[in-house]
Amino acid sequence: MKKIIVENTVCLNTGDAAILLAIRHILTSAYSGEIQFQVFDSQSEVASRLYPKHAYPDIEIRKLLAESIFKYPYDDNRLKNLAKPIYNRLAQSALRHYGKSTALDETMFDAEDRRSLDMYRHADLVITTGGTYLVENYNLERRLNQFRIDAAFGKDPVFFTQSLGPFDKDYNRRELKPVFDRSPLILLRDERSRGHLAGLVDNIDKCHVVADSVFALADKGRIETLLSSGPAPQPSGRVGISVRHWNYVSEGADGMRRYMDSIRDIATSLVRDHGKQVTFVSTCQGVPEYAHDDSKTARAIVAELAPDIAANVSVDADFHTPEQLMELVKGFDFVVATRMHMMIMSLCVGTPVLPIAYEFKTRELAKRVGLADLLLDIDTVTPEEASQKLTSFTGNLDRLRATTLAAVLEEHASAMSAAELIRPLLQDASTDVSGDGLPGVDKGAARLRHGDHEGERNRVA
Repeated sequence: MKKIIVENTVCLNTGDAAILLAIRHILTSAYSGEIQFQVFDSQSEVASRLYPKHAYPDIEIRKLLAESIFKYPYDDNRLKNLAKPIYNRLAQSALRHYGKSTALDETMFDAEDRRSLDMYRHADLVITTGGTYLVENYNLERRLNQFRIDAAFGKDPVFFTQSLGPFDKDYNRRELKPVFDRSPLILLRDERSRGHLAGLVDNIDKCHVVADSVFALADKGRIETLLSSGPAPQPSGRVGISVRHWNYVSEGADGMRRYMDSIRDIATSLVRDHGKQVTFVSTCQGVPEYAHDDSKTARAIVAELAPDIAANVSVDADFHTPEQLMELVKGFDFVVATRMHMMIMSLCVGTPVLPIAYEFKTRELAKRVGLADLLLDIDTVTPEEASQKLTSFTGNLDRLRATTLAAVLEEHASAMSAAELIRPLLQDASTDVSGDGLPGVDKGAARLRHGDHEGERNRVA
């Protein structure tokens, strides 16, 4: 049985959970034997409740070690924050000597952390999950510490399908380069991300652009049936809308107001001009412990709708697993999606999408599936533009359905091509521990000893 670690997950986000399930699907396609997935998540207790063992018997969810072992500045207590770099230096030293002294191990790490560390020692492969978390909008400190833990155990992570960069800060470039260089495989969602690795990867040939891993979950049979059946399926009269709050929108609060007004106009037009019932639903909702709840933004939009429109609009604020969400959107005529994985999961079950971009990842995806001309951008969208593009979208829905669903089949094949790329790594996987002497490990540890990373206190999302 292969033991595969998937780290840096945030399964409280249904889009991130879909990435995990897609990784699982791709790896089980690449390897005929049994695989046990040991998933290291930022909020493991809640994630374990949402994805229980009885429903996912091959998945065990544990606390992300970078957040369990290391300490981070989180308040204005100067003395505590001054002590944290000292503690982190001790923890890093103990990691490098883990397994050599029971007394040291038990002093520095509790029983659960020791069990997790043993999993790393014996893992056949470590994968850092796909998504968009290696971007400088976010503080990369926890990610860098996780890569340091990988290196301490001689586990060079596979980067699953990412949008990453650009990396403009010298500190981040210096810390990430040895990690990228040691990685045996880096999967990227777009050429732009590949370009961001210029100067950071000596062997660019191991960097492959493939479709977002969630396209591996596409219902290929359903899409092929929809494409071959000729006339469009009978409309249900229902449309889904996915929204989100975005801290980095241009013009700040005024920009969010403009975006919400645009969504409000879309909902109004859908009800008044197209006779639709509208449901707000998204990938980040229904989990009180998670920092993001898109249903709050949805409710704020609905609260200002005219009464006759609001009577035909609802907010589904419940949590949904990826499987549940994909089943739900099958019943929509189409979806207006701000969350990118809401867009992808809708397309995966054959439901057309009008996309709204908040990061470049959605712009790149819209190009790939033939929706670049209809894409709305959260930084620039106005109610007038939203109305115009909705009219164009609905007026050409049959043609767009055929175009985008044909593209989804191509994206599915591209996402599944990762199985061929990772198969040799599964066949050659070794449980040898070789933390000493790896290029860059000692340099990274030295910087941690000096506490250089402690000053990296950028925004965290």
